[in-house]
Amino acid sequence: MLTLIGTSHLDLDGYGRLKKIFNHLKPSMIGVEETRKDFEETSNLVKALSNPQILEQTLNNARRQFPNVNQDTLKLWLSSTNYENKAIGEYSTSEGIPIVYCDNPKELAKIDFEGKARKPNSSLNHGIEAFLRLSPKEARLDISREYLQIKYPVKDCAKLVDFYQARDQFTEQILRGQTEDMVYVCGLDHIFGDYHPNLFDRLSYINPKRMKLSEADKL
Repeated sequence: MLTLIGTSHLDLDGYGRLKKIFNHLKPSMIGVEETRKDFEETSNLVKALSNPQILEQTLNNARRQFPNVNQDTLKLWLSSTNYENKAIGEYSTSEGIPIVYCDNPKELAKIDFEGKARKPNSSLNHGIEAFLRLSPKEARLDISREYLQIKYPVKDCAKLVDFYQARDQFTEQILRGQTEDMVYVCGLDHIFGDYHPNLFDRLSYINPKRMKLSEADKL
């Protein structure tokens, strides 16, 4: 049985929700929307931020980059950054199950994510700053509204559709051959996006279960 979990990458409570789903579904392997290299680098960042001194230094840097944001939300956001990696890594280690790396390295190499993150006026940073201006309560309500959406707008941006579909096609090739109980964790757009075929469409012939991370609250 394949279960697709759609996440909001900004979910301040995502770590606890993902742990809850893993404990409920008890998968024998976990797929992740990353390459092995990216997963390892991101996991190292997560480990580094668990050090209080490094977290405080990173907070100070973030305060300089985003001087007008809510400080409580900023700290919560940094503490929960890349929560998917943390939850997946911990569950994999504790249960002795493999992680399957399902993203397309050739397509990811076309995008300079680090360069966008370094540019103060990038759309990426504008979006993060708008989120961080919210209070923790407002931020959680914002994420709740995101999970309540039925479809996620992608198709209006042709370049984004092409980028997603090239990655989805690669991911499909990996997931369709899995025969064990597997959970695949990815962004909401890939399985609920309004472009077609999205990843859920591509895998429909093996009848995967599809759910949003917020559904952990009902377990």
